[in-house]
Amino acid sequence: MSFYDKQYKALVQNIVQNGYSDKGQNVRTVWADGTPAHTLSTISEKLVFDCKEVPILTTKRVAWKSAIHELLWFYVHRTSKADYLDENNVKIWREWTRSDNTIGRAYGYQLGKPIRTGNWKVNPVSGHVSFEFTNQVERLIQGLINDPASRRHIITLNNIDDAWDMALQPCVWHNQWLVKNGKLHLIVGVRSNDVALGQPFNVFQYYVLLRMIAQITGYEVGTVTFNINDCHIYDRHIDPLLDQIELEGFKAPELWINPDVKNFDDFTIDDFKLIGYEHHPSIKMEVAI
Repeated sequence: MSFYDKQYKALVQNIVQNGYSDKGQNVRTVWADGTPAHTLSTISEKLVFDCKEVPILTTKRVAWKSAIHELLWFYVHRTSKADYLDENNVKIWREWTRSDNTIGRAYGYQLGKPIRTGNWKVNPVSGHVSFEFTNQVERLIQGLINDPASRRHIITLNNIDDAWDMALQPCVWHNQWLVKNGKLHLIVGVRSNDVALGQPFNVFQYYVLLRMIAQITGYEVGTVTFNINDCHIYDRHIDPLLDQIELEGFKAPELWINPDVKNFDDFTIDDFKLIGYEHHPSIKMEVAI
């Protein structure tokens, strides 16, 4: 059984035994049949991975390629247009995709949005000032390379000015990167975490993102820490999860990432292989919308 399988089992048991119920409250989420999707939740959970093994569940099959596709959509393509997902038959955002085939100003939009670097040039003839722009991903990579001691290597996905135009406000809402003794560490801030469906994707994805950024910047891989503010299990997921965590897990697989990729934006799905991934079958669970 993998380390994540063990952590996951303990987390599920704790939420089921000690979680707060929101039954009786007016909740935003519903099931496809219109029934309110209530939860049991705990506050401020912390998961830490030393990255000596790949943190992916083996007590069920995690659609790891879809998880990486979503990661590439956000961080490499940096767009909220769902064309990339459609081209790769990834359906995880269908419930939130609008008629214009976007998810509004969420996730990839925030990562690709032009931001000022603080540098500018003045045309000596016209006096016109031209500002230099970048985006959050490019700024992060350059900052890690040029100023590793900084404590300001932060990506934020929660722009309150754009929240009104987000199909879904960000669950993973920020991350911070620290370089210590030549190792790159990642701290992931999670506003709200669906333990059954969202968390297995998120944990694996941000491990992959750490590996990608470390490869591009030349650092060794450190730790991934998840700080989860509202950690919850939906009511229709409780029984399947309790059955799942009683399964005997397998050894964690290995993740190969193409070492020839030197530019972050050159990563494609073909640059990743999950080797030796043994797992129990997929477990069908409804998505709360």
